[in-house]
Amino acid sequence: MIKFNKISRSFIGDEVETVAISEMSLTINKGEFLSILGPSGCGKSTLLNVLGMLDSIDSGEFSFLGNSVDKFSEQQRARLRKLHIGFIFQNFNLIDELTVEQNIELPLYYHNVAKAERKRLVDTVLKRVDISHRRKHLPAKLSGGQQQRVAIARAIVTSPDLILADEPTGNLDSKNSTQVMELLQQLNQEGATIVMVTHAPEHVIYGTRVIELLDGKVITDHLVKEKPNSKVGKEAVGVDSKETDSTADQAVEVTCG
Repeated sequence: MIKFNKISRSFIGDEVETVAISEMSLTINKGEFLSILGPSGCGKSTLLNVLGMLDSIDSGEFSFLGNSVDKFSEQQRARLRKLHIGFIFQNFNLIDELTVEQNIELPLYYHNVAKAERKRLVDTVLKRVDISHRRKHLPAKLSGGQQQRVAIARAIVTSPDLILADEPTGNLDSKNSTQVMELLQQLNQEGATIVMVTHAPEHVIYGTRVIELLDGKVITDHLVKEKPNSKVGKEAVGVDSKETDSTADQAVEVTCG
């Protein structure tokens, strides 16, 4: 579904060059739930922005659904993003002046979906994330957990091929964090491909695979062994775990069977 071949991305500021991604090679298969871990400044956010086609690469090859994205113009990337990718943000990014159902409906306008079909799709995802009873409320009237469920509904209402989640539990308490992670896991089990950046190692057990970044490179890449309600820790994540040499040019590629 997604393949990076030695991609790099750098930023220049105050005459200092910062390498965010360094010759990274990575494959993400359809149906995976990939968690990305790593310290601040390791390249997680840049990688997510490249995946979401919000940022371009300096060198290397980027393939998405058979499209050579690295050769696309900004306009072509925007079209591909609109058609195939849904975003979930740490800060929810809901529009304060719109109700819950209006926030969820918004992406459907950009897809030119007819009014009756918009209503049907919104009703479906409202039930899916268990927020139908709040459909007429403004975001300010919702708890953090409810706002994130609305954000998830907005991300999935167009049935995207890929869901990108940037710290989806970062502003939530433990109870709401668990509910959001369980919902993401259910979506993945129903076929959604998800890539999530997180600072919470305990949440990787909800996914199928986890990679760790350092200095713009993948240093570990393994499948997830345990599932929620099991012991959380280093022993809870990993089957066929493989470490990569941080100086190597290519990250280990592991596929889910």
